[in-house]
Amino acid sequence: MSAIRGTRPCGVRRASAKLAAVSLAGVLAVALPGCAAASRAAGAAATGPARDGDWSTTTDHFCSDAQRVIANSRVAAVNTVYTDRNAFVSSKASARPLETRQYAAPEAPGGTRPKMVSCKMKTADHIRTEHGADQAGADESCASLNQRTLDAVLASLTRGERRRQKFGGAGGRIVVDADEVVDNGGDWLRPFAIARLETDGTLHLQAKGMNKGWLDPRYASAETKHRGVRYCHLVAPEYLRRLVLGEIVP
Repeated sequence: MSAIRGTRPCGVRRASAKLAAVSLAGVLAVALPGCAAASRAAGAAATGPARDGDWSTTTDHFCSDAQRVIANSRVAAVNTVYTDRNAFVSSKASARPLETRQYAAPEAPGGTRPKMVSCKMKTADHIRTEHGADQAGADESCASLNQRTLDAVLASLTRGERRRQKFGGAGGRIVVDADEVVDNGGDWLRPFAIARLETDGTLHLQAKGMNKGWLDPRYASAETKHRGVRYCHLVAPEYLRRLVLGEIVP
């Protein structure tokens, strides 16, 4: 089966039926054997910031693109896309090799239109610890990723769609709120409003994040799997487009 358009040759592949049945039920994509090492080598050789992603649609490399941005990372990440929420919840991101996890929650149960994209990533300090001091910069906010999505969605509108949009030609009535930050997985998984419409007609976009630094002394005694955690719930570009065009109300 061919990879989804836009996937890097060594980025992801479809899970085999055997793997899906035995140990990766609900996983849409898994890392190619040997590719993580190649990706690390490519990332280590980079001399400048990695390219930005395509934020106007939910690609199968959405969360690996998010990892590059949120940690200012130069290390290429391999992304795994889950179609089963429980399998995603049980998963963990990895620093070496650098691997991210992705799940898109639908607008309605059983639906195919994504509403929220959840990314499990690693903190910048964990990437620096594993790959070198020059391989990641400062941590960015989850809100900065929502801003990229907003900018990309507005830029992708056709002339006719721009005439239909509900929140001003430059998105002036859309506000990207600061992150709702939590420090444990239970709170991160609790439902929240990814978008809300205020009485003044302003659309607010909300991200929920968790940032447990690898070197943060508050988590020094925690299990390794609970350190270096960088999680984000983000608005799906397709859902945001429908909000902007007035096709749905949050």
